[in-house]
Amino acid sequence: MYLYRAPNNVYYTRICLAKSLRDKGFPFDIKVSLLTCDRAEAVIRNIDVAGTLKKIIKSIDHKTRINDFIRYVDEVINSLRAQFDADNDTDSIINVTQKRHSIPIRDTKLSEHRETTAVAQTKPVIGLNEALSAFIISKQKSAIRPLSIKQLEQRIGHFIDTVSSKSTSKAESKCVHEITSADAMTYRDALLTQGRSYKSNKEYLAAIFQFFKWCQLMNYSTINPFDCVTVGQKPKAKPNQGRNRWTATELKRLISSTAFNDSTADFKWVTLMMLYGGLRPSEACQLKPGDIKLIDGIHCISVDDSGAVQRIKNINAKRYVPIHKYLVERDFLAFVTQRKAQQTQLFDYKPVGINEDWSKNYCKQLAKLQTEISMKANQRPTAYGLRHTFIDEMKQLDISEHIVAQIVGHANPNITYSRYGKDVKVDALLKDIERLEYDI
Repeated sequence: MYLYRAPNNVYYTRICLAKSLRDKGFPFDIKVSLLTCDRAEAVIRNIDVAGTLKKIIKSIDHKTRINDFIRYVDEVINSLRAQFDADNDTDSIINVTQKRHSIPIRDTKLSEHRETTAVAQTKPVIGLNEALSAFIISKQKSAIRPLSIKQLEQRIGHFIDTVSSKSTSKAESKCVHEITSADAMTYRDALLTQGRSYKSNKEYLAAIFQFFKWCQLMNYSTINPFDCVTVGQKPKAKPNQGRNRWTATELKRLISSTAFNDSTADFKWVTLMMLYGGLRPSEACQLKPGDIKLIDGIHCISVDDSGAVQRIKNINAKRYVPIHKYLVERDFLAFVTQRKAQQTQLFDYKPVGINEDWSKNYCKQLAKLQTEISMKANQRPTAYGLRHTFIDEMKQLDISEHIVAQIVGHANPNITYSRYGKDVKVDALLKDIERLEYDI
């Protein structure tokens, strides 16, 4: 706050607003003409104007709208300056009137802010929980998988609960435009102490960044407080050590066990399709008999989302996977023919819950079987580890990465092949797949 004289010799009161308010769209400062060129008079008027402005600024809370603030300041200052005129004698009034006409000044410099930040002044005041509900509805209209939407809601909700618990205000009254980069960093620090993996922490911050980006587009906030917030240094472990594969001993222990041999045909075939084809658990469980196709004379598994409730992870997941001779020799094709005559799904697995998770029941079966054969929880590989095992075995055989990527449904790692190269034909894929052998 200070008093200064403009080049035209008229004195002004200037007060800068706090950065926390500026981040929410409030003006950088307030400049008020004191309507006098006399310093002694300006000092007296400055006391009244500055004191009044300080009180108004101090009264700003999370419900204060920017345009209401600007309008109120204009009204109060105009009323105050009218008293300046009333206190002067007639000659002074004439002098001030002449000065007003000769120097084009507005009520305050806030009116300039109103013109240049028209979007900001109409910014809605909306609570975090209310904004999250609207965000989720918007995502549901974008054909995003229910599981992805649930994860977004859970991760953003975790942030809202955390930031609200550290505030004296109630959770429902916490507003979007109140959140600052300091809140984001405080949350990041708390997140890093809660025992999640580096990948999970990164996904939490990504979800919340996406939420505030949407809030910006909806004009609920002028900034994205998570714009420069990152998890930090990557873990030192290699990426390929992130998910455990099955060792040869563990595979033999599983496949040769009485529990496995006594399990359902569905369970055994799904297990073997992941192990010999690199399928994801949900890709195998959702197959229809018609998804086993003859392509160029070769029996293949067609992974796609053509069925009413079928879904794939992304466009790269849509593919043909040649069927390994190990499955053919054990009459997998006869099993397919039998099921084709009996039912619409190849296996009896059903999508479970609001997320329509195809693999949930299979994963529970596998975990139960592992417990039966004395594989301890938290110390054993998972269903997804079977796919990881397939990929690792292909790597050990020195099979080209772009071949493996096509088989398992990953993006092609080579930009030349991904942009210009066509898919490798299934007969070539089959030759590489059948190099794979397990000692089971």
